[in-house]
Amino acid sequence: MSRDVPLSKSLNKAPVLLLSLALLAGSSSAAMAMREAPLLPTTPTMTLREALQRAIDSDPAVAASLAQRAADREAGVQERATRLPQINATGTISTTDSDVVSTPFGPGFQERYDGWNLAAELRQPLFRYDFLARGHRADAQDQIGEQAFIQRGQALVVRVADRYLAVLKAANELTLAQSEAEAVAKSLSDVRKRYEVQLVAGTDLKEAQARNDLAQAALLSAQQSVESAQDTLDETTGNGRAQLFTLKAGTALPALDSLDAEVWLTRARANSPAYQQTLAQVELAQANVSSRRSESLPTVDVVATHSRQDMSESRIGSKANSSVLGLEVKLPIFTGGSQSSKVREAQARLTQAQAEQARSERELLRETRRLFREVETARSQSLAYQQAVESAQAAEQATRYGYEAGKRTITDVLNAQSNTVQAQRNLDRSRYDALLKMLQLKQQAGVLDAADLAALDTLLTSDPAPRA
Repeated sequence: MSRDVPLSKSLNKAPVLLLSLALLAGSSSAAMAMREAPLLPTTPTMTLREALQRAIDSDPAVAASLAQRAADREAGVQERATRLPQINATGTISTTDSDVVSTPFGPGFQERYDGWNLAAELRQPLFRYDFLARGHRADAQDQIGEQAFIQRGQALVVRVADRYLAVLKAANELTLAQSEAEAVAKSLSDVRKRYEVQLVAGTDLKEAQARNDLAQAALLSAQQSVESAQDTLDETTGNGRAQLFTLKAGTALPALDSLDAEVWLTRARANSPAYQQTLAQVELAQANVSSRRSESLPTVDVVATHSRQDMSESRIGSKANSSVLGLEVKLPIFTGGSQSSKVREAQARLTQAQAEQARSERELLRETRRLFREVETARSQSLAYQQAVESAQAAEQATRYGYEAGKRTITDVLNAQSNTVQAQRNLDRSRYDALLKMLQLKQQAGVLDAADLAALDTLLTSDPAPRA
């Protein structure tokens, strides 16, 4: 794993959206400007990619991510600064009351005088045993901050997609609830007419009325779910009430670019931002061990000082300039055991980081396998649910014919209607879940890109879905 992580290299591996974030981060006031910027105007329609762009422009979480990245990048700068020259200046102005009892040249005296002193020091660390470790520590800190930034960027892509698809699922649920309520109301009207001419029993009318009441309650719940989903999307994009583009009926779901689970495991090890951070944490802990051990070894600094002082108002005072150039060697002799304790602490932190890295790798592989299986399962389920919808529709039609012929009851018809609606509901959910799980799998493997949302946009119909 490379220790040197320049910004250009890390951005080459980052999603496209992170390039936009990085450009925003180029200004020190970018996060503040985003926070203070007015809300973006709403638009009548919104694609997935447009939703992501609006989130980048207006979501406070993005501003927070940019600020955190800027702060994280300073850790490496501060670490590298410890190897560079340090220049300090000091100055004093004083007033002295002096009572001299005696002097070699005569009796004592009393005096009050003013004086000043100015000094400048240049200190260049010449030898530290952990110079190399400090460089490794700075690089590891850069890597941790950059990988965390990439992780947050990919999480933003999934969050926007999840909330966008949640609105579509809720809108589909509402459409199905409306259709079911209309069908049940029509059946209730038909049963009521038949009851009035004594063609059906009163129990059929009561059953139809109960189903109608349930359908109306389900409709109200579906309407509330749409409102909640839109509010959640609005929180991220500021445009949650826009008409969204829905998944085309009968559209084949895209297949993964690799159907080999091992390929996804390899990608996850190489690209997962969370896992890369644990690797960098191990490097950081190793550098800390080296630094702690070096604190008991000699240090050498080149020190140059120049000073000027003026005490000439005193009878025995003087005015002087001086310059000194030399080497300063420092060797710790006894620290009360604190140094050994710091080394043991650093070693324990290293063991902890290594254990966490091993745990993270196992978790990464398990989650990648799980998501890979869920993607394949969701694709298979969508095909099965498509067959279930067709079968349910055929069964409903046959039940209606039986009802018209007097061989089936209204309860049978209502049950058949509910089965058709449930089958369609399962189909819609499985299709949207499959799309979301594909994004989550790519996120887990660290290869998620904003272009993946653009690819999903091609699956959505060009005619926006009707509003709830």
